Amino acid sequence: MRKIFKVLVLSLLLILFGVNSIYANQSMKKEIFIPKLDYSHFKLDNGLEIYVFEDHKIPLAKFSIWYKVGSVDEPEGISGISHLLEHTMFLGTDSLGKNQVHQLVKAVGGSNNAGTYYDYTTYYEEVPSAKLELAMAIEADRMRNLKIDPKEFNREKEVVKQERRMRVENNVFSSSLEEIQAKAFQESSLHHQVIGWMKDLDNITSDDIRDYYTRYYAPNNAVMVVSGDVNPEEVHNLAKKYYGSYQPQEVKRLETIEPEQKLERVIKLEKVTRVPIIAMLYKIPKGDHPDIVAINALLDILVNNSTSRVKTELQKKKRMILEAGGFTVGLRKPGYALLYTVPISEGMVYDVRYEFDQELKKLIEQGVQKNELEIVKKRVLKDLIFSQKDISSAADTVATSVVRYNDPTLYQKNIQRLKNLTTKDIIRVAKKYFVRDNRTIGYILPKD
Repeated sequence: MRKIFKVLVLSLLLILFGVNSIYANQSMKKEIFIPKLDYSHFKLDNGLEIYVFEDHKIPLAKFSIWYKVGSVDEPEGISGISHLLEHTMFLGTDSLGKNQVHQLVKAVGGSNNAGTYYDYTTYYEEVPSAKLELAMAIEADRMRNLKIDPKEFNREKEVVKQERRMRVENNVFSSSLEEIQAKAFQESSLHHQVIGWMKDLDNITSDDIRDYYTRYYAPNNAVMVVSGDVNPEEVHNLAKKYYGSYQPQEVKRLETIEPEQKLERVIKLEKVTRVPIIAMLYKIPKGDHPDIVAINALLDILVNNSTSRVKTELQKKKRMILEAGGFTVGLRKPGYALLYTVPISEGMVYDVRYEFDQELKKLIEQGVQKNELEIVKKRVLKDLIFSQKDISSAADTVATSVVRYNDPTLYQKNIQRLKNLTTKDIIRVAKKYFVRDNRTIGYILPKD
């Protein structure tokens, strides 16, 4: 059963890519210095922002364009259009044929890909640094000259629908999370997941895609990030050459406000699984809110570490669960924290839920030990140091903060917030966000 569960958890985490903790430590006896990320920043007259991270160790460069649009920008009726547009971007332009982007990049020894998330879409090429101009020209062409052939578009739409069947409908975790999320969010566009509802995918037309592309794929709604063996001035000059003539667009975003939740919501789901799962979704503020650091630390203390409260009591001592964990989804709109437990049997589901609530209650009433917080700070600091060794990973950290919050220094602020984090902060966020009235709980039970 443990092996089956680990495979299912991995599937869920792959679908919810990009979920991570961006905070680090400093309250240990020895002061550990985390160097500030060094980069160059430019901005074109049309609003396109450019960030360049130099690393001349090997003659490679990564070029990426990040658009400030994702599934949270989709109104009801066209959910999934951001991801569908990502697929459509590989069908060709006025200059390039279908799949020619892949062929050109591969021909110079490079690779490329793309990804859509709740609040951004990104395209990238990794190429020899001497071929940086090729990558830049490709994405400049795709920013304004996309060719949308209705027949090709409809064929690609079937590919996306099949992807939904495989990654969502045939996956216990992701199909359950989709329903739990829809139960939790009544008005926010988090009511649907990135890939969208099947009925909406059926109804999206090539005209819908064209309108969406024209509205959001513009220089003033994009961020260019270049890392590796590159020269900042050369990047700036190439950006002006290929993107400088593009005109900015008026970007009108979908504005929805999720009503305050006042009662716990419950949903029971029967799935083809050997083990029951309890998934608890708590609403949290935007990803740049000062409380996010404390929320992530709380999750580590409660469920994520091998010595965490729930694992120690319910897994090791009482033998009631197989596993437990949690993560946050921090976005430019209010997101959520998801905590899960895997009871040993279906008959123990409600006992496990009760015991989990008791552990949370004890944390609030009895407090957090300083050594518990120190363990969290030390682990996160190590993760941050290792992540900065990869310039591409460091560049992505800054890029997501810029795309979401227009704040390239967010990682520095989170380091300072963690330095100042106290046990009282952990208790405060537990009282504020991890209450039953702010929870949607999903019981995922074995079918039949």
